[in-house]
Amino acid sequence: MEQLTSFLAENMYIAAAALYVLGVFLKAVPKIPNWVIPFVLTAAGVVFGMLLTGGADGVLQGVLAAGLAVLVNQGYKQVREQIVKTE
Repeated sequence: MEQLTSFLAENMYIAAAALYVLGVFLKAVPKIPNWVIPFVLTAAGVVFGMLLTGGADGVLQGVLAAGLAVLVNQGYKQVREQIVKTE
């Protein structure tokens, strides 16, 4: 587990949580297609990464934070769907 968490800087976990919340809000906007949301989150993640970390590392950190936000969202969604199917 330590090896996985070493890729993302500590201050970027907050950015990943913020990106998750941003994604939930974007999902609620009917005029925004679902396929656009990961791209918006990636762009916002890069901005967060540049502000919090800076440099080329900030870009990578932003992409990783956006990936984490999307991964958590999709993981939650898939688990919830499986629970509903089994009931």
